[in-house]
Amino acid sequence: MGTRWFALMLVLVCVAMAGCVDGTAEPPEIALIENGLQPQTLIVGEPDYALKERMALHGVPGVSVALIEDAAVSWVKHYGVASVDDPRPVDAETIFNVGSVSKAVTAVTVLSLAQDGLVDLDAPVNDQLTSWRIPDNEFTRQAAVTPLRLMNHSGGVVFSPPRTYAAEDLPTLMQILDGLPPATTAPVGVDRVPGTTFQYSNAGFEVLRLLIEDVTGRSFAEVVAERVFVPIGMSRSSVEAPLPDEVLVNAAMGHRGDGTPDAAYRRWLPHVAAGGLWTTAEDYAAFVVDIQRSLRGEDGRVLSRASAELMVSPHDAPRYGLGVFQRGGGDGARYVSHLGDGPGFVAGFTMDVIGGRGMVVLTNGQGGIELVREISRSIAGVKGWPYLLPDAVTPVDPGDEVRAELAGRYRVGADGEVVLELRGDELWLESPSLGEVRFHFADSSTMVCRERGGEITVVRTADGDVERLDAGLADELARPAAATTPWTRMAEGERTPLGLLLEGATEEATRRYREILETDPSSPVVAENRFNSLGYQLMGGGRLDEALAVFELNATLHPDSANVHDSLGEALMKSDRTDEAVASYRRSLELDPTNRNAEKAIERMTGPAS
Repeated sequence: MGTRWFALMLVLVCVAMAGCVDGTAEPPEIALIENGLQPQTLIVGEPDYALKERMALHGVPGVSVALIEDAAVSWVKHYGVASVDDPRPVDAETIFNVGSVSKAVTAVTVLSLAQDGLVDLDAPVNDQLTSWRIPDNEFTRQAAVTPLRLMNHSGGVVFSPPRTYAAEDLPTLMQILDGLPPATTAPVGVDRVPGTTFQYSNAGFEVLRLLIEDVTGRSFAEVVAERVFVPIGMSRSSVEAPLPDEVLVNAAMGHRGDGTPDAAYRRWLPHVAAGGLWTTAEDYAAFVVDIQRSLRGEDGRVLSRASAELMVSPHDAPRYGLGVFQRGGGDGARYVSHLGDGPGFVAGFTMDVIGGRGMVVLTNGQGGIELVREISRSIAGVKGWPYLLPDAVTPVDPGDEVRAELAGRYRVGADGEVVLELRGDELWLESPSLGEVRFHFADSSTMVCRERGGEITVVRTADGDVERLDAGLADELARPAAATTPWTRMAEGERTPLGLLLEGATEEATRRYREILETDPSSPVVAENRFNSLGYQLMGGGRLDEALAVFELNATLHPDSANVHDSLGEALMKSDRTDEAVASYRRSLELDPTNRNAEKAIERMTGPAS
């Protein structure tokens, strides 16, 4: 990210609107939280992060934070602006899309209908739907898809990545379920035995949306408002898509990973039950508090105590409740939580189901995925909620000899490579996914970095030489590695095709990838989606030149893919190579005449007459 953007963000985040919900003076703990942001791995002796610098680093213009204590909203504070193109300060009226954090609201709506006898949580959902049915197959004949299993992501419904659309192209619920244009996702069905495994499914929550509409005869938005928003007092929340004009005026703009907005037009999630909620930190905190009060047997306005317990308890998929992930327990608490990302937004909440503690963090930047976690860890540290913090690592000095022998280039997988570089007495990693990070030694054979959980283990031969490094680092969502990945030492002068590509040797890299494609066309090494994801990862990290090289390679290897040319057009447009961007988008339109994104991009660059 450039110095100019960083400086701009420092100015913008200073436009902070703060307030406690009762109008009293700001608690002194807020300043400690703002200056105590914590990374994924805590290294003893390393300084904490400051919020305004992390907002700038992650390209997040606006943030709202709410703290919950003793099943009540303790305070709410807002930071930064709703959009870098329209610097309205984030305030109590600013609403954010919260992505999958929406699922808890959908689950509470279904549970409230079950309390009134309108939904049977354990009966086949097909027996309760009237306007559509999940197609029967070999899996549904072995076990039933039930509303409870849908809320638990154990219904066996297909995984469906979130897709965004322009308002005029927004598919209906039936088009989503049947996989019909303008929907770009496959038809909804079941691809594993219900009740046997966890499979995260946005599509499953859209089946719940249809269930809500079928049993009530009313729209999803109307039912959610009547059963959740109005009773709890969530007056600034909506699950409509697109948002009505009177609501849209208070909506923050989503921002890409590099902090730039897509201000020309908004993108919308048609999967509103899975990710379409727009809300404020205070509204969502009130929602969390209402569940906590129900769990205490107090005055919860929506759920009974039994329903609330059902929501926060594990079921067929033990890592998930109903609309919430299970976090486990410690320090006299038991936590559930969820992260969510929408088009340019990331949000998260954590709820203690025993002690009435919790937090809500909303951001209007795709780079907020780690910022939400850093803020949450800061709150946990300041408030003394140790279970939510990773164990701290006390670094050791392995000696100059160990650091020097580990420095070098390592192969990762079939074509990737990373570099461990010795800088003075520090060992730094350079990789496409992590960028540049410093490694610390937990002991002479174990390395950790602040930016990711997990560790890298040094594996030596019987003679004591370095044989390889086994990397078991968490991903960007802080999910632990399922298995370690071996990094093998590369010989001097040896290069992988990806390493060559990222260093600008595109001709040689392309030649090698073509050889792989000709030998094994189905190889994941040359898969279209693999390069597309890598390109966006690099572009989101501000590495535009490298992203362009990846997208251009993808277009060379997969010249007949509309999506590949669309992605290349976006990278060229961001690089101010307008003529080439227009050409790439036009090629995408030739291959897919329904690509409205390409049409609008061309209009923005050349004008409507084109």
